[in-house]
Amino acid sequence: MGNLINLGIVGFGLHSIGLIAEMDNHPLLKGRSKLVAGFDPNPDVQDMIKKREGIKKATSFEDLLDTKDLDAIIITSPPQYHANQVIAALESDLHVFSEIPMAIREQDIEKIVNAEEQSDNVYQLGENSCFFPEVLFAAELTSTGKIGEAVYAEAEYLHDVTYRWKEQGFGDIDTPRVDSWYQLFDPMMYAHAIGPAQVVLGGLKTPMPFVEVTSFANDLGGYQGDPICKPAKAFQVALFRTESTAIAKCANAYIFAREPTRYSIQVVGRTGTYECSQFDKPGRLFIADGHKISKIHHRSGKIIRNIDHEYIFKTIPRVEASESGTYVRILEDWFNAIKKEEIPFLHAKVAANFCLSGIRASQSARDGGKPKKIKIYTD
Repeated sequence: MGNLINLGIVGFGLHSIGLIAEMDNHPLLKGRSKLVAGFDPNPDVQDMIKKREGIKKATSFEDLLDTKDLDAIIITSPPQYHANQVIAALESDLHVFSEIPMAIREQDIEKIVNAEEQSDNVYQLGENSCFFPEVLFAAELTSTGKIGEAVYAEAEYLHDVTYRWKEQGFGDIDTPRVDSWYQLFDPMMYAHAIGPAQVVLGGLKTPMPFVEVTSFANDLGGYQGDPICKPAKAFQVALFRTESTAIAKCANAYIFAREPTRYSIQVVGRTGTYECSQFDKPGRLFIADGHKISKIHHRSGKIIRNIDHEYIFKTIPRVEASESGTYVRILEDWFNAIKKEEIPFLHAKVAANFCLSGIRASQSARDGGKPKKIKIYTD
């Protein structure tokens, strides 16, 4: 590998174009990689790739992997293809950045973990939600002991994605695109709440895995209350248990009558709490430093009610970019791991802890809320 990481992208849609823009222009990423090939089965997208100078228009995923001097690939294809493409790329001696979910079938999780272990290359799950400033700030509080031992966390990702079910992204509720990949799995399997919850409980370096889940899901919510994505559910809540007895409550939704998308995080420690009801909005921090119970039963301690980005950036490095800099942060971590031959934060075993938690939550919900055990992949 030269000074530049030669990249290929499979799934050349709006999301990958956004990633390319960040890699080409952001100071933390600019000049560190070069896009040399792309593949998408859509003929219209193939024409768009062909128009980009200096980029090979691969005729198949296998042709993409065979690109000369290719170092790594970014997988932004639909989720049902992630597992096979990740395994093939690792076996082809390539570094991999794969969008969420890691896989949609449990048996594929083990295959990805094994493929990473047998490879000398770097796998990074693109769970950007773990890199929001609010999540990183909460993780810093727990990992440094500033709020004591973490005992509880809440994470929510409530997203109305009905616009993605319309044909070509246009139309109305009566003209759905019925082949949406959202039909393939329930909301908790889409993650975006599980990863942040594990990170705030254990820290970004050692996210705290879940060992058991009880979950419920329904088809209600959003416009007309009839999800276009059946047989997947519309709204799901899961209660997770950890080995340390800490508990996490996660909620995910595909159909939810709210704008903007609700991203929230809360972590409770033995000596303090931090909660942010909406990312990019001020949160609240309570530190019980030498507090006492008053006569009216109020705890006196240090309360900071305006935990905004200016406050957070005193602890967490500022990254000015779209999505609060989450993709810049996670791509930088991937690039650094490749160049330094290190392990990235969201390597395959951490990703497996996220992924299986979502799959088990789906199984619990479809089994009437019956608790399900969750295997831990990290040591």
